[in-house]
Amino acid sequence: MTLKDKIENALNEARILILGGQVLIGAGFRSAFAEGFDKLPYGTRVMEIGSLWLMTIGLGILLLPASYHFIVERGENTVSFHELVTSILEWTLFPFAMGLGVNGFMAGEKVLSPLTGGIAGVLLVLLAVCLWYVFSTVKKRELPRNAHEEATSLTDKVKEVLIEARMILPGAQALLGFQIANTLTDSFDQLPRASQWAHFAGLMCIAISTIFLIAPAAYHRIAEHGEDSEEFYNLSGRLLLSGLFWLGLGITFDLWIVARKISHSVLFSYLTSTATLLFFYGLWFGYTTQKHRQKRRSR
Repeated sequence: MTLKDKIENALNEARILILGGQVLIGAGFRSAFAEGFDKLPYGTRVMEIGSLWLMTIGLGILLLPASYHFIVERGENTVSFHELVTSILEWTLFPFAMGLGVNGFMAGEKVLSPLTGGIAGVLLVLLAVCLWYVFSTVKKRELPRNAHEEATSLTDKVKEVLIEARMILPGAQALLGFQIANTLTDSFDQLPRASQWAHFAGLMCIAISTIFLIAPAAYHRIAEHGEDSEEFYNLSGRLLLSGLFWLGLGITFDLWIVARKISHSVLFSYLTSTATLLFFYGLWFGYTTQKHRQKRRSR
């Protein structure tokens, strides 16, 4: 299998994980607005915000290849980029396994008892870890490193930047749907006015992100008539980065609301959301810019 095919498969696999992760995160935000959420024990609500934050960090790491490929590699298919994507896919599954476990515990506790919820949550985590990690490790094969780097064609660059946009878009749309649904709940009406404004700001940020992520497809059809060009590739990369910028901001606004709703602490919600936003931007833009400069100096 060529390096190009390996990278394309890795990006498609990342797309699956990102969509599932964003849906889980959106469901976590939605559950905080459900009518029965405030009736849950305080410890369960704390577990929910903990797992939600952990999944959010995992999502930020999963989205790194999209910005890394454009900023650092300029769309070129390299062995180092393939290894980066592979490592990310291997290590970012665990936060979502924990999120599934917490959701299973919360549902089991609500329906039957804390013991039942604990058993359900542990079973879900064990199943995910065994199937995602243990089984895959046992069946892992050592393959010879026969992939070699070669110049990436413009067509492949365009194809991969569109795949990377599709990695992010469906999950962003799912988050937008959850945000709109949240505004129609009684729980939303009971929020402080500042939290309602923050939710509206987050909704607008996710909507703007969605517009940026859809723009390459519209431009490719209308302006380029489906033809590939260097100008289109560069524009698509910039639109993708813009979509990431607004997506990170939108997720952070929602995290601020949930953290404040559960902890009743403005300081804690500010610290949590600010640290998360700095992590997003530092990883997507700061780290990649530094790697780009290092690569340019090494040349």
